[in-house]
Amino acid sequence: MRIVQAVSLGAIAISLVSNPAQAQSSTAPAEQDAETTAPAATGPQEIIVTARKRDETLISVPVVVTAVGGEQLASQGVTNLDGIARITPQLMVGNQGGSVQGGNINIRGIEGPDQNPFGDSAVSFNIDGVQVTKATVRRMSDFDMAQVEVLKGPQALFYGKNSPAGIISIHTADPTDVFEAKLSAGYEFNADQLRLEGYVSSPLTDSIGVRLAGVYSDMKGDLKDLTPKDSPYYNGSRNPNSEDWALRGTLKFDDGGPFDAKLKLSYGELKGNGPASTTAFVSCPYGARFSTFLGGTIDQCSASDGANSNAGYGTVLADIGGDISLFRPDGKNFNNQDQFLGGLEMNYELGAVTLTSVTGYYKVDVDQCQNYENDDTVLLPSCNVLGIDEFSQELRFNTDYDGPLNVSGGVYFADTSASTGSITYLFGGNFDLIAEGFGGPETPALINNYFFKQKGKAYSAYMQVSFEPIDTIEIDVGGRYTREEKRLPLVLSGGGLSDGVIPGTTYFDESLVILTQAELDAAGNPDSYNLGVLKTRKGAWTDFSPEVTVSYRPNRDLTVFGSYKHGFLSGGFNSGSVTFAPPSGVLDLSYNPQTVKGFEAGLKANLLNGDVRFNLAAYSYTINDQQVTVVFNATNSIRNAGASKVKGIEADVTYRTPLDGLSLNAAAAYNDGKYSEYANAPCYGGQTAELGCRADGTQDLSGTELIRAPDWNLQAGFDYKAEVTDGLELGINGGVKYVSSYLTDASSAPNGRQPGYTLVNGTIRLTPPDESWELALIGRNLTDKYYFVASSLVPFAFDPTGTGTTLDRFASLSRGREVMLRLSYRFGG
Repeated sequence: MRIVQAVSLGAIAISLVSNPAQAQSSTAPAEQDAETTAPAATGPQEIIVTARKRDETLISVPVVVTAVGGEQLASQGVTNLDGIARITPQLMVGNQGGSVQGGNINIRGIEGPDQNPFGDSAVSFNIDGVQVTKATVRRMSDFDMAQVEVLKGPQALFYGKNSPAGIISIHTADPTDVFEAKLSAGYEFNADQLRLEGYVSSPLTDSIGVRLAGVYSDMKGDLKDLTPKDSPYYNGSRNPNSEDWALRGTLKFDDGGPFDAKLKLSYGELKGNGPASTTAFVSCPYGARFSTFLGGTIDQCSASDGANSNAGYGTVLADIGGDISLFRPDGKNFNNQDQFLGGLEMNYELGAVTLTSVTGYYKVDVDQCQNYENDDTVLLPSCNVLGIDEFSQELRFNTDYDGPLNVSGGVYFADTSASTGSITYLFGGNFDLIAEGFGGPETPALINNYFFKQKGKAYSAYMQVSFEPIDTIEIDVGGRYTREEKRLPLVLSGGGLSDGVIPGTTYFDESLVILTQAELDAAGNPDSYNLGVLKTRKGAWTDFSPEVTVSYRPNRDLTVFGSYKHGFLSGGFNSGSVTFAPPSGVLDLSYNPQTVKGFEAGLKANLLNGDVRFNLAAYSYTINDQQVTVVFNATNSIRNAGASKVKGIEADVTYRTPLDGLSLNAAAAYNDGKYSEYANAPCYGGQTAELGCRADGTQDLSGTELIRAPDWNLQAGFDYKAEVTDGLELGINGGVKYVSSYLTDASSAPNGRQPGYTLVNGTIRLTPPDESWELALIGRNLTDKYYFVASSLVPFAFDPTGTGTTLDRFASLSRGREVMLRLSYRFGG
């Protein structure tokens, strides 16, 4: 029934966002915005993409890829990755309250861990050629975009490690051939958000161009905060509250000769009112939050309320020591993030051989403090820090001979340094709760205090041979070898350790050394970390990822292909409180790599003289040692599920109708994702033996569905542009998207299931024929549907009846209805 409703909404919606699955515009290339100077259309049916790190048309490249141009992004009001996910089938992006990396990204139900600060994403970002595997970088690409390509399925051959689910490749705009500037100002009414974006672009000489782009946003928030205003933990009336800005400079050299170069430097800052400011309780099986039994006053228990609580942590914690204790005297939650991304690309043509060098550098620093449960009981106030520095270098070559044989290959190196830490107290400054509910001393209890450093290096090399035995057949055979090394040179812990440990003693088969005070002093942490440091832990993982593709192209309007691919997500180390019970056992913080292998086949066709574009793909992949985030003994950690299987089919179609200016589109995807082997999954809160929970706190999820793997993604839309007067054009586009239900927690808790939902979006634009200005009314999620991608058991929630009732659960909510009025003006061009 919900599928029928979704299709019906698509038929009657009057302002819906069009589906860009095949990146086809209803306007001719000459009408496209001059600001999108990265890969663009060469004809009505030819979109240029770089999915295989060389220019190819979208219809000819044997990769399942969604490509969206800068003009389409602007016309639909898409300004960030969340917006791209709303218009891309099977791409799922979600915030994760409390996660220092900020969320998880998923394609076709394949993903990496989202809670480990050192963890890598299974969907990598490639921003202007620089590959980054951390979810934090998503904000560095949220403005002045020229084209976005979402590559689905393993992409190890051309993109290396940490791309087993796919790649999000973002091209930001380059300098223009003539002077041009643009300023856009938008105001979103529900969240009270001001967004300013603009750029200045100009040639400096015949061969050198420069571009400076920037964005600024100030948002009050669309969720009502239910914390009483007279509460000492009141943190503001609306959530999420944030202010952020970013700048990007581009310098490009191209004199038409064999050498060209492009330098891009970006910097951005974000300040918000806490990493969990979008978190809300989504299930309270007993009808009220468990915290109300402890004296809590907030009773919000549904994702559809349009409200949450973002209670602070109180004022007393600011006086408590600790090297990373960043608690502020005002007791208010906060989240600060600073990022820098730089990339230098150089190309040199030697006849039919092109040599390319891409040098990248990424740096991010995050510090945040929050009341983790967002409740006025102040159960778990904590501070977290994260710092990442990564240098990368890629060298590659590509041949373009007229004969049947061509070769491409390259090498890649990355050097990463990361650090993370956390300090958490029980009850914080809520002494009344301690006295009334639990008794004990009137001081916050330290439950963890740790600091980790990690060093890593990655080396890889790849090669592909392309052979065309006849004009219509292409056979591509290649592979990439990867070696990754990681080590933990410093792990300090001062909380959560058992009593009775002896300084100078070794535990856990020499894994953990309890330091003396002198040794702690030498480590530079004499006060905060009073018990132990891990000896250096080292890990190294190698992988060979082959890829074989056969393509059939009888003409320029049809491509049929089949591929066998491997993907690789590197192993690593958990970072968290070091807990143990001396004197025996083995302390192992490591987890294994995740590998993906399988088949994919596709068909791409232009029909009816290019008026219809049709794409069809089917896939089947096996995932071994899938990395999942679990909460075990009150600690987040990554463990490996035995094996999983995903298979499915997806299709999309665009029809440019006989009515001038009107195009229609639709897409459908079916995905079947299941654990084929996961015998030691954690039980969910409240699960009994009758429900499958064993005495050791584990359950067998073999044969059950993967988390965040909905069966169905359906969408439909239209785009219409017409002249209303001699000097004014009207543009209307719209779309509807339906996503079926899915689980959101690694324990497969039934009350963590997100029901199926439908999103309706739309834009109305007025502009003159030369597009020198534009007035747009942009609507997103017009039915005001709040949904969530990841959920967690609320710590310390309990089952007072022992009946097996599931426990309280909270999640980070999507943004609700957005209605933005935007005015843009362009100079020059």
